[in-house]
Amino acid sequence: MTGRQPRIDYVTKDYEGFKQGMLNQIPLLLPDWTDRGESDFGVVLVELVAYVADILSYYQDRVANEAFLPTATQRRSVTELLRLIGYQIDPGLAASAVIHVDVSADHDVDAAQLPFQVRTAGRPGEANVRFEVTRAFNLRQLNNRISLAAVAALPGGATAVELPPDAHRLAPGDEIYLEEQAQGAPRPRRSPLLTVTTIRRLANGDDEVSWLPPLPQPFTPAVTSLRGNNVTATHGATVTDEPVFVADGTSGQRFALARTPVTHLLGKENTGRRRSRPELEIRVDGAPWQQVESLFASGPADQHYATEIDENDVLTVVFGTGARGSVPPAGAEVRARYRVGLGVVGNVGAEALTVPTALAEVTAVTNPFPSEGGADRESTAEAKIAGPGSVIAQERAVTLEDYRLLAEGLAGVGKAKARVGLRGGYKVVQVVIAPENPNTVPPPPPSAELRATVARHLESRMPVNRMAGVEVLDPVYVPIDITVEAHLRAEAGQSQVIEQVRLLLNGLLAFPAQDFGRPVRAGDVFSALFPVPGLEFVLLRRFGRRDRPATDAATLADIPIGENELAFAGTIVVVPVGGVR
Repeated sequence: MTGRQPRIDYVTKDYEGFKQGMLNQIPLLLPDWTDRGESDFGVVLVELVAYVADILSYYQDRVANEAFLPTATQRRSVTELLRLIGYQIDPGLAASAVIHVDVSADHDVDAAQLPFQVRTAGRPGEANVRFEVTRAFNLRQLNNRISLAAVAALPGGATAVELPPDAHRLAPGDEIYLEEQAQGAPRPRRSPLLTVTTIRRLANGDDEVSWLPPLPQPFTPAVTSLRGNNVTATHGATVTDEPVFVADGTSGQRFALARTPVTHLLGKENTGRRRSRPELEIRVDGAPWQQVESLFASGPADQHYATEIDENDVLTVVFGTGARGSVPPAGAEVRARYRVGLGVVGNVGAEALTVPTALAEVTAVTNPFPSEGGADRESTAEAKIAGPGSVIAQERAVTLEDYRLLAEGLAGVGKAKARVGLRGGYKVVQVVIAPENPNTVPPPPPSAELRATVARHLESRMPVNRMAGVEVLDPVYVPIDITVEAHLRAEAGQSQVIEQVRLLLNGLLAFPAQDFGRPVRAGDVFSALFPVPGLEFVLLRRFGRRDRPATDAATLADIPIGENELAFAGTIVVVPVGGVR
């Protein structure tokens, strides 16, 4: 090409830039075109081309961003990118609850009567939350309520009680609890759930019923009863009318389940990168096939299937290729039986599950303790951290960061911090954990069961002869008291500004925003309150830990938090100055 070459601005990415760039080329390429009015047909074409170029430029940027994990924003992109490293975004967990059942006669709930379902009574406009028992269990009328009035004492630390043989039908392995109904008390006081370990016939003819763990506090026998007939139920409802999938005999067949979200429960041993498994049964021509995490290790004759979950929580069943996993033959009927329901919606309060499956012998049901363990699906932001972390840790605990990542990967653990400590003169790894999704202030400590689970999980992955073991410790929750003097503009309403300031300060100290050892900075307070409409400026009059003396307002500094400590919102006081009452 001869003549002067057009100069192209390759960083132009928007409509105005494209339009101006084309208009700048007109004198060079078409000097006789002098009309730049909006009504000119050529200008209309320039604007249309600029419009299309702007759209294509946006798509170009989005495609580039979605191709890399740090810049991807769409859940589908993150899901597919993490699948390349074998990481499945966690779909969430279903809650579990202990159900107490009163019966008018002994009854054995067998496979034909399963699932045994209980649900909340429901409020107008609210959906019922359904729980199911999916294994056979026995109910005995004598175990409804066993009076302990004849027992001499029930001190704290007690692990056994004597009962007449005709007063109970308990058996080793049964789950029980004690319930004390004091006169005038609005609600009964209950012990934690106990497990019957042994039943021994004594010389006087009575049965000694032993349990673990020991009672944490004393009970008054005269108003205390022992409650049996307890069974564990999990959040979810069974789907039995799923459409039949007819296999075509091809390699890598797959089909998607019709309903979401599929119930996921925590496995007994958390050995893979996925902390839960779906409540799903697949039968091909009536024969059950086995679910595996990956078909990579499956042989040609192995009747295995794997599952995938997309960005919309739709679960897809994937069969083998013939080389890795067997192929369902053409014409085979594939039937799926599964359950749907999970998440924090299943974390219901005590005595909320009161509507049972219709059984003639069942007179009443309830959950004596709040349900727990329900967790929503892993967020995109969490997955972008946990996915690469799973590759770094490789299910082995070598560095302190490995211990932290492995602990936080367990169900029920919201935050973790690892450090080296001493036990009996030997080095141990001390892991401080905080429970997941706390909805109370102050947050609760981790349960003994959760601490034991974390310890077993980490000790099975630590190198030999490196440390003497793992200690799982409770966190130290530190209440942070803040008093803010909020100076308002003349036209600003006090109530609205106070409410927004209080909301922002509580959010600043909320569980997701804090971490072990992270100091609470005064600058973060000012930064959080800066955008509040109607707020002219603020003064911090109190900013400190509740367990330490108040700091003089003129010398306010960042609040130090220890490596085993976690800050939370204490007393938040907002003092308005000016504005409209």
